[in-house]
Amino acid sequence: MSHSVHALVVAGPVDSGRARSVGLRAVLTHGDITVFPIDHYFSAYWAAKRGNNALLDLPDGLTGLFPNEAVLRDLAGEATGTERPRFAIVGTDYFAGVGGQWAAAFDGEERLTPDEASINQALAALGVRATASQDEFDVIGLGGFRSSPDHLDAYVGLCDELGV
Repeated sequence: MSHSVHALVVAGPVDSGRARSVGLRAVLTHGDITVFPIDHYFSAYWAAKRGNNALLDLPDGLTGLFPNEAVLRDLAGEATGTERPRFAIVGTDYFAGVGGQWAAAFDGEERLTPDEASINQALAALGVRATASQDEFDVIGLGGFRSSPDHLDAYVGLCDELGV
């Protein structure tokens, strides 16, 4: 069974109307953690649309299509109504148990996780706590979010229209 997703994970109360106005659609919420599926096309589109060419402080060696645009910080801030949002960018690519995962958590511009951080480390940095029987990934229900939703497909065409 495959698991291939990228997501913007936001800590704190989220205004769903503001989030939707910038294309963020939650696939799950656990306490004050909200998970929005994204992909490289989504973040590239919003970066181009807003003229924001800045990149997040991500570790070297992430996959080429890992969303790395700093506009994701801006979108998380708009969704939460804060200037210094706490968020993570996470990604998985597994098929039949083989693959990898990538993650980085932030408090505003400051990266909270080390190079080669796991998704569990990023979620822990946002305040998610493992239990005796579940790690952070399972606590918030990421196992049930296995692939990107269809609405993200539109961003491929939107990037083409903008020449991105």
